[in-house]
Amino acid sequence: MAVEITLAELCSRTGVTVRTVRYYVQQGLLPSPGTGPHARYGQVHLDRLQLIRRLQREHLPLAEIRRRIEAGLVEVLTSQPAGAGISSAAEYVKAVLAGLPPPPFSTSSGAGAATSAATSAAPTAKRETWERIAVSADVELHVRRPQARLDQRRIDRLIEAAQRIWSEPD
Repeated sequence: MAVEITLAELCSRTGVTVRTVRYYVQQGLLPSPGTGPHARYGQVHLDRLQLIRRLQREHLPLAEIRRRIEAGLVEVLTSQPAGAGISSAAEYVKAVLAGLPPPPFSTSSGAGAATSAATSAAPTAKRETWERIAVSADVELHVRRPQARLDQRRIDRLIEAAQRIWSEPD
C-alpha cells in the first residue's frame, strides 16, 4: 500500500519543520509533491528525509548530501534488471547507509512507486555551492564548496598570498 500523507504528518514523522521540507524541495533534495493544500507525500519522501537527517548527523554539507542522493538515484534508474534487486526505497537507503554497493530496485515487487516517483520528478540541474571570498575591496575569489582538505589548504594559502599582494604599498 502506498503511503500518502500530508505535509504536517510528514513533518511529525520525521521531526523536521514545514519550512525545512519546503527548502529541501526547492533545493532539489526532495522531489516535489505538487502544489497546494492537497499535495501528498509518499514513502520516497519519508526515506529521503531519513537519509538526509542521517547524513547531516555525519556533519555533511547539503551540497555533498545532494551529490550523494543524485548519484544514488542515477544508479537506481540505470540498473533495473527485471525481477532482481530490492523491494522498497527503505531497503535501498539501508544498503547505501551500510556502505554496500546500491542494489537495483525490483519493479516487480512493489518498488515501482519509488522508482516512478524518482523518474517523474523534473530533472534537476546540477546545483553547486560557491563561496565569494573578498581579497580586497575590488577583487574577490570564487570557490566551489565543499573542498577536499588538501585543496582547502591550498585555497587558504592562495587567499593569504593574494591579500599580501593587495596590501603591499604601490
